[in-house]
Amino acid sequence: MSSSGKWISVCSFKHNGLVHRLWNRTLVLYEDEDFLVVGNDDSTVYEADGRSWKVKEPAVTFFFKKHWYNIIAMLRETGIHYYCNIASPYTKQNDNVIYVDYDLDLSIKPNQPLKILDEIEYQRHRKELGYSLEIDYKIKEGMYDLMERYQKKEFPFKEEKIFEYYNTFLKLKSED
Repeated sequence: MSSSGKWISVCSFKHNGLVHRLWNRTLVLYEDEDFLVVGNDDSTVYEADGRSWKVKEPAVTFFFKKHWYNIIAMLRETGIHYYCNIASPYTKQNDNVIYVDYDLDLSIKPNQPLKILDEIEYQRHRKELGYSLEIDYKIKEGMYDLMERYQKKEFPFKEEKIFEYYNTFLKLKSED
């Protein structure tokens, strides 16, 4: 099942089906029946409003097939910073990872308490885009599961695992 070493794109949508954000180039590091791990250090990110920007630091991202979130581990000089998106489980179409972004995010920085972001955007979109009670439940369940996973330091919130995947990224990228 693994497609390690393959370059793919990652595309997030909003609940209404409109494209939210696209990462043009990420490298598959690992894949099994439960999750996918990708890495990048120079992707261009395209926003729905036409803006684009370059990724500033290396990152390892974890997408899950059964959990309502994905986790970006950014490797910075100050340590690993996690940015977690509350989102639908991912699917793959051709060479694209696809998921629906549900607004709420979790920011985790070294030696700081975790921080929930974009609660106002979530409340607005919940009404404007018509999140069903089932979707709303999955979003909240995803947030609680994610926070519990972090507090218990469960996968992938383990520094050694992040560096293991990052080293895989460097090796595969150099072979490309």
